Amino acid sequence: MIPSSEPGQGHIEAPGGFANPVWQTRASVPGAFELDLVAALEEVFAAGATELEAVVEGLNAHHRYDRNGQAWTQESFLQELAVLGR
Repeated sequence: MIPSSEPGQGHIEAPGGFANPVWQTRASVPGAFELDLVAALEEVFAAGATELEAVVEGLNAHHRYDRNGQAWTQESFLQELAVLGR
C-alpha cells in the first residue's frame, strides 16, 4: 500500500495521547464574560441569526451586553471578537 501524500491521512491519534487544552491556542482559560458570550451566541444562532446585524440584535434582546454593560453595536461586537481572536 502506498502512503497518502495528504497531511493527516491514514493517521489516527490515540484518544488521550496528546495535550488538548480546552482553550486550544489561547494563553489562558476563558473568563466568565467570554463563557457567557459563548452561551449567548449559541442561543442567538439557535434562534436563526446568521448575519451580523441579527446577531447583535439577538444579544441585546437577550440582555447580553458588552464588558461595560452597554448594548452591543456592530462595531463594538467586531472589536470584541478581534480582541478575543488574538
